[in-house]
Amino acid sequence: MKQLDASSIDRHSAEPLYRQIRHLVLHAIKHEQLLPHQRAPSERELSELTGVSRMTVRQALQQLVGDGWLYTVPGKGTFVAADPKIEHNLQRLTGFTEEVQSQGLVPGSRILSIQVVLADDRKAEVFGIVPGSALTRICRQRLVNGVPIAVENTHLVQEAFPGLDEIDLANQSLYNILQTRYAVYPTRAVQLVEADCADEATAGLLAIEPKEPVLTMERITYGIDDRPVEYVLSTYRADRSRLRVELHVNRQLGSSILKNLIDAPEESIMNDGNSPAVDDPDSR
Repeated sequence: MKQLDASSIDRHSAEPLYRQIRHLVLHAIKHEQLLPHQRAPSERELSELTGVSRMTVRQALQQLVGDGWLYTVPGKGTFVAADPKIEHNLQRLTGFTEEVQSQGLVPGSRILSIQVVLADDRKAEVFGIVPGSALTRICRQRLVNGVPIAVENTHLVQEAFPGLDEIDLANQSLYNILQTRYAVYPTRAVQLVEADCADEATAGLLAIEPKEPVLTMERITYGIDDRPVEYVLSTYRADRSRLRVELHVNRQLGSSILKNLIDAPEESIMNDGNSPAVDDPDSR
């Protein structure tokens, strides 16, 4: 294993030390100083190299494991993953390009086909149009760091986006094109995710075996006027994907609980309703 250059670690920087160490290791992975399945530096080695505590180093390594850049083998250590997973944040609407770039990965696309198709009953219902209306369908193979990760079929009403089939969509973000060329701004989406098995055609495009697990996603994206902009059917490799959702208690319920705690007398808070109060004669 090549010695990593720790000169970039700056204790006076506003960036937390664990994030600087994460960048140090990530830089080594991206520049092939650390190769797939090679053992990564241990907590002790990184601590000695950077002069940072092992607890801080551990936080950086745990984040890299969580992000899919490293994996651990019990009793053997931590190793470089062959291909990192892409994380889908289901609480934020972003295009594929932006989502992948935000994770320090390199997005790519191959246009499989762009053609005009007729809307079936489902798509007509989504767009509020007559069945048989013309749609532009863009079929793309999505790549992350050059590895096939998804097959995506995007449908848009042809009349609303004339000339879309003439644009180079392999090297541009569709959402950016919608905003800059058509003044359409996606603002929200409804997305459904299901587990499935890859059929033979999809497996070939994803470089996996038929019947291997995949995630299928159906998304309807809406614009500022709350009208549907696109209807997308995607199939992602399950072994290269993970979903992120942040959960909260119902805000109204949470506010009600907090208000009750603030307003309740001290003795009623101490008495949980199941155990007798301290001054209850029956408890003596």
